[in-house]
Amino acid sequence: MKIVIDAWLERKDPQIRFLDGDNASVLMQMGPALTQRLLEYGEISVEDLQNPLNHDLVALVFRMLGIPVTNEMF
Repeated sequence: MKIVIDAWLERKDPQIRFLDGDNASVLMQMGPALTQRLLEYGEISVEDLQNPLNHDLVALVFRMLGIPVTNEMF
């Protein structure tokens, strides 16, 4: 599955959406509170979102979607 990251971090209410790359349906959306908290605590960064394949970010998204993550996936 191809995942497209649609991030709006410059807004006063930043958000991040993860979209299905084939049909643009929203797989997961992080609202302002969660996005700000993840940025403030260093869980994600702008650089993470610009990297086409960031294993840590992919693992975070999978965990949030309830998909088990193993080291063998990467």
